[in-house]
Amino acid sequence: MHVYSVTPESASRQREFTQDYLTRLRETGAACERAGWSGILVPHNLHEVDPWLIAGQLGAATDTLVPLVAVQPSSLPPHTAAAMAAAYATLYGRPLHFNLVAGARDDELRRTGDRLGHDERYERMREYGLVLRALLRGEEVDTEGRFYSYRGFRLEPRPEVLSQCKLFVAGSSPASIGVARDVADVVVTHPARYPEWEETFLKPLLAGGYTGELGIRIGIVARSAGEDAWVTARERFPETWQGRQETLLKTVSQSAWSRQLAVDAVAEAAAAAAAAESDDSAESAESGESAGAAGEKEPDVYWLGAFRSGHASAPFLVGSHQDVGSRLAEYLRAGVGHVLLNGSYEDDHEDIGRALLAARRAAGS
Repeated sequence: MHVYSVTPESASRQREFTQDYLTRLRETGAACERAGWSGILVPHNLHEVDPWLIAGQLGAATDTLVPLVAVQPSSLPPHTAAAMAAAYATLYGRPLHFNLVAGARDDELRRTGDRLGHDERYERMREYGLVLRALLRGEEVDTEGRFYSYRGFRLEPRPEVLSQCKLFVAGSSPASIGVARDVADVVVTHPARYPEWEETFLKPLLAGGYTGELGIRIGIVARSAGEDAWVTARERFPETWQGRQETLLKTVSQSAWSRQLAVDAVAEAAAAAAAAESDDSAESAESGESAGAAGEKEPDVYWLGAFRSGHASAPFLVGSHQDVGSRLAEYLRAGVGHVLLNGSYEDDHEDIGRALLAARRAAGS
């Protein structure tokens, strides 16, 4: 199992930082390396620092950590992305991986003039991935496509370590699954609960002919005692009116995974409220008093409250090391070999490590 953290935010609505960003970035990279994790996701969006500059800083601050750099085809042509990987390999003697993303935020797409529809963006990604893979392998590219045209182009210089670079494709729509089949080394999704994930994502993916590796993006808050994990999770991701409104807006997002997570998050909140009301009514009938918070039951280990808060883009597994490990093991047994964490605090690394070890044991790996 390959584990990836994510680079820290340069700014946050939720937290105040006492250190400058470069210090936090370097410390995060070093902490991930000490934890034994394989790499670190470097996001791409309009409100964060340029991912390629960040990757260079991570290369200088670590010895083995591999950046997983998010790339939107609209922002960088494939030959430039390949050249950036070659420069990184020349400087640090390591590959880096590419996380190909089509773009999920409609406002950013409009601001940058990207007017392609959802499926068209994945059509462009297919061309992008095919060109990028060929260049990383040292092949000469001679192609005339709808989006990219090359005449006898070859990447030079090309360090041999570039053959170890992997292409990750994120998404869960039929269009993204088709692209994953054609270009991905690793397909990544923000998973639903395991039975639904297997039925709606894994089976269609494999039926479509995909033979590559599998990854999931998920958060983990684990402690020796499950109740301690829930206290931490709720403190970090308090639900607010703004977060609930953002979640409702995401129910009509162009992104299939964002839309489905939002729908599930709304349903989860409604189910929890109904259960709490039922418990209160039952206890009131017995005691003549409202049960209040004391009657509230803990939700399932799989939790969308962080997503609903507006401060996370993925589901979380919350609970004891064993409970989180048991739930994560379901995905590992299905073939998931890459776990992309939705952020982590360094103080959490030991607990996350224990949950991951429990998952490996439960999965028999």
